[in-house]
Parts: sequence; C-alpha cells; structure tokens
Amino acid sequence: MFKNKQETAKSLSVVAKNCNIRGEIQLEGDIQIDGFCEGSICNANSVVISATGHFSGEIRAMHVTINGLVEGTCIANDVDILSNGRMMGTVNSQQLTIEKGGCLSGENKLVEEEVMLSLIKDESDEDDRLPELKMSSRTQVEEDDETETTASLGANH
Repeated sequence: MFKNKQETAKSLSVVAKNCNIRGEIQLEGDIQIDGFCEGSICNANSVVISATGHFSGEIRAMHVTINGLVEGTCIANDVDILSNGRMMGTVNSQQLTIEKGGCLSGENKLVEEEVMLSLIKDESDEDDRLPELKMSSRTQVEEDDETETTASLGANH
C-alpha cells in the first residue's frame, strides 16, 4: 500500500506578480518570475519569465523561457524568447529560439557543451567573471534605426 521509496517531485518556485525580490536565488528546481527580481538565479533547472515578469541580473539555468523582460546575462543550454519576450543583454547558450515578435537587444554567444555545464553550475572563478570562451554567433539579426537588434523568425539555427 505504501512505498518505502519516496519519489522526488520537481519543485516550482513562483515570484508573484506584485512581489519584488533582490539578491541571489539558488535552486535546483524550476522558478517562474511573474513579478520583479534583481540579482542572480543560480543552478536552476528551468527559469520562466512570464509576460508580467521582469528580471535584472544574471540567470544560470538549463532552460530559460522569456515572455517578459530580462536585462543582463542569460547562461543556459536552451533559451526561448517568446512573442512578448525581450532580452536586453548577453545570451550565452547552445540553442536560441526567438518567436516572431520576440526581441534580443544585445548579443548571442554560442558556447560549447562542456563549458556550458560548468557555467550553469557556477563553477567559474570567484571573481564572477566568465572564463575566456571560444564562441560564435548562431543568430541572424537585423538592425533598425534605434540600434536595437531583433532576430528574424528563422533564427533558431
């Protein structure tokens, strides 16, 4: 009737719409930002910035979905910028997908898989700087008059 072995369920932390958080968030589960966060998110599995969410700082996660606003640095295996999403800063990833209407204002750097895992787990130097990486851009971009960079619909190659 009862199992001796407990199953570990993935946890989801939520920052509510009217909530403001500043500081470092360390977790091994998932987090959804509906409010405002400033600081860093480290070692996360999945980070979702909802349409009402705003994050300023550094995100280190396996997967990041942006449908609100992110300002800063995003380090993840996969980054999806949805139609209402705006990323202003630097994306270090293996795979970047930008839906029509989504915006990347900054740069995308392709990071090798072995290096990516160490960056997500925050195994970099104590001075919080990224180690020298061999990177190249995989996103086709167009520039408009305000020097904001937006990716074309087929930018996930």
